[in-house]
Amino acid sequence: MNYYSLSVQHSGLAAKSCPRIQIVGDWLTEIGFVSGALVQTLPKEGELIFTLSDKNINYSELFNETREQGGTLNRIFISDTRTVQGLTLVTTGKHIAKCGFQFGDTLVAKYEYGCIRVRKVSGNVRLVNVAKQKNERGITEPKIYMFGDWLNEIGFSSDTLVTVAAAPDCITLTAHNKEIIYSEIVKYARRHKMRLIQVGVRQHTTFPLINAKGAYIEKAGFGLDDIFAAYYEYGIIKLQKFDPQRFGF
Repeated sequence: MNYYSLSVQHSGLAAKSCPRIQIVGDWLTEIGFVSGALVQTLPKEGELIFTLSDKNINYSELFNETREQGGTLNRIFISDTRTVQGLTLVTTGKHIAKCGFQFGDTLVAKYEYGCIRVRKVSGNVRLVNVAKQKNERGITEPKIYMFGDWLNEIGFSSDTLVTVAAAPDCITLTAHNKEIIYSEIVKYARRHKMRLIQVGVRQHTTFPLINAKGAYIEKAGFGLDDIFAAYYEYGIIKLQKFDPQRFGF
């Protein structure tokens, strides 16, 4: 089985906004969700289920059956916008709220051929896909890439200095008070063999951005396309391997 992290977004103007879920990635092809494919989207108790529809099925019968169950039909398409490119599945509407999902909720999707099951992630934890970046030699390496207003709320605002400590299956990020002298933080990081990074700002937004890379990510056990769970409290984020049982899978 494979897993993918996502969230509930807004669709449309604020006054008429509807919950929206967007899934993007070439991995959709591997499970049969190719461009133009019809997908039945159904709300169940605590989860949303996307099922690939048979090509030979009667559309009107499927439409009526889906509507009776409070769901909708969606088609896979190829997006080519500034922010989203590639194979894409989008669903919007009240059926998302029927699962108990709300704007801003973090979700986790478990997928296999022909089916994607999506559930809510509760508590002070966010799921993040390990990002990719090419180094100066053109080799693709994993990197940590997190952004959003939630970082402001826990002390990781832009320009904050952060020490990064790596251990087997765990990476700990600690935010340091901006009043602390820079040279003292550098000494502290060197003494404890930590990396030192600075929180930036995501392009075209005001959201804080944590963008960390280096061999220590792989040494901690995080590989390309992995998902890690970011458990957080004020001033500290602990990244640990994703445990599907914690989320009911």
